[in-house]
Amino acid sequence: MLSRLPSTLTIVFLVSIASPTRSAEIDSLTGRTVILADSSNALERRLDEALEAGVLRANQTSAGCDENALYRELRRALATPFIGHVIAESLNEDETLDRRRVRRVDSIYRDLDLLDNVSVHWKDLSAVVRVGDALMGVDKLGHFVVEGWEYFEIAHLDGEGVAAAMEWGERSERTYFGRYTTGVHSYADLVANFEGMRFWLHVLGRADDPLDTGWRSSRPYVTCRRRFWFAGERRWHLSRKLDLADYVTPVWDEAVNCCSYRNEEIEALVRARIAELSEAANVNYACPLDPDGCARARLRFGEWAPRLLHPTCLAAPLPSRPWWRF
Repeated sequence: MLSRLPSTLTIVFLVSIASPTRSAEIDSLTGRTVILADSSNALERRLDEALEAGVLRANQTSAGCDENALYRELRRALATPFIGHVIAESLNEDETLDRRRVRRVDSIYRDLDLLDNVSVHWKDLSAVVRVGDALMGVDKLGHFVVEGWEYFEIAHLDGEGVAAAMEWGERSERTYFGRYTTGVHSYADLVANFEGMRFWLHVLGRADDPLDTGWRSSRPYVTCRRRFWFAGERRWHLSRKLDLADYVTPVWDEAVNCCSYRNEEIEALVRARIAELSEAANVNYACPLDPDGCARARLRFGEWAPRLLHPTCLAAPLPSRPWWRF
């Protein structure tokens, strides 16, 4: 036991320096047969309200379309009190949303001890909601706006490029945001980070989107306009509403974009519980549950796919085309 003490202290320290409101982990499989209502509209409405508040505050605290002020106020509005890594705590208690909550002691992680899974022991599990056809943990929206900003800042504001941003995200997932604290390396987290970078790119549309997803990706959320047609003063204006379908895909689901684990012992314990769930529900829960979704994601992400998709998801074959489409 003494030989494990330094490891314990290290892991607890890493949890303590991570965001205090950061969600620990989710269980995407337990209770999966329960059908959830689509939460897209409710989540988009709250995100749009935060965007509107950020734009208003930027106009109040600065003049002449100050970009630094806009980004500062948008980050503040998106991070508190609802969005950001406090989103899990808010959504877990939000009775207006149809969400699935699983306690650690009932989850696929229940056999992991404190050293294996300290963050989950400390914070328990976050809720799962449905956005379109994707089941995702509420923690992913925190990744979307918070880590997404970090990606955007590294790649574009600092000029280091998308690859450097992804290296930062991979390093954080291997250490204090993943393997060291939860025992889990979530590729779905990395996808949410990447898509969040795209969202921040779309705020002003000043940099090229790394993905070609159609005409919407070239439309900024915020534009600089004259306050009145005859006035010289310019102010920020919210030009369009957010559509989560532009970003959320099946690979935000950890049952589709599979997780890896800190060591073989943790993986064996988790897989044993997944096998137990499969037998009880008479459903094969072998990951990926949606190979077609993985194949579409591989096409979507192109050169970035190997860094965003678990190897089993990356290897999913393309769906066969109907004979009449050849």
